[in-house]
Amino acid sequence: MVKISVVTPSVRLEGLETVKQSLARQTFREFEWIIVCPPQMAEQLNPSHHSHQKARMLDNKTMVVIEPPKNPEDTYALNRAWNEGFRHASGELIVSFLDMTWAPPDALQNFWYHYQDNPKSLVGGVGHQYEKVQNGKPEVLIWKDPRMRTDYGSFYEINPIDLEFCLTSVPKKAIYDIGGWDEKWDKYAALSEKEACLRMDKLGYKFYLDQSIEYRALTHPRLTKNWEERYQAGCKYMDKCFREINAGTRLKLNYLDKSSKT
Repeated sequence: MVKISVVTPSVRLEGLETVKQSLARQTFREFEWIIVCPPQMAEQLNPSHHSHQKARMLDNKTMVVIEPPKNPEDTYALNRAWNEGFRHASGELIVSFLDMTWAPPDALQNFWYHYQDNPKSLVGGVGHQYEKVQNGKPEVLIWKDPRMRTDYGSFYEINPIDLEFCLTSVPKKAIYDIGGWDEKWDKYAALSEKEACLRMDKLGYKFYLDQSIEYRALTHPRLTKNWEERYQAGCKYMDKCFREINAGTRLKLNYLDKSSKT
């Protein structure tokens, strides 16, 4: 029985190996892994996966889903990919587990524990960035997570915008309650999950960090040279979204029509 759906949007084939090894070591085994990627990457993962097939099983725990194409003006197809992964998820708890990331063996078990304790909770791990992978694990620390602190203990409530989706659990119901991620964010850079969390917050969901779930992320370059320009444009869009969320006019969007699941 699948209880957790691990969703990994990716455009980097080499970035999946660390995730794969981390999932193989998990003590919690009632999960599926959904990789959402471009068609050419899907065919590299499975040569029999053709672009006309939206989803295909790679093994009994792993599904490869082809991400929807991005528009010419888009930075990436990240939010389309997230929504496509959510549509195919069978578990009642989603864990966003980005590529080039290592997680401790009890990560999924702890996420499930928190969900059982509070079904309206989103829980993030904390993590640092490292320079290279050695023996399947990122090593050589180059950046520390500024969210780490000791004054509130290892588990504490946070502001919704402080949640990072590198390694984070979110109830599937919460995602459907807000109608998915806004795909207009694909024109910009970053911030989309922050806006989604603000909508969930208005619906009564709570946000936490569990510092015992400490992940490691491999540093990597930006996908585009004009990342900062697109980020600044996204900040202006966020201001508009924030005002609408506060006014209660932007809570549920319509990006998760189940009829698109094939």
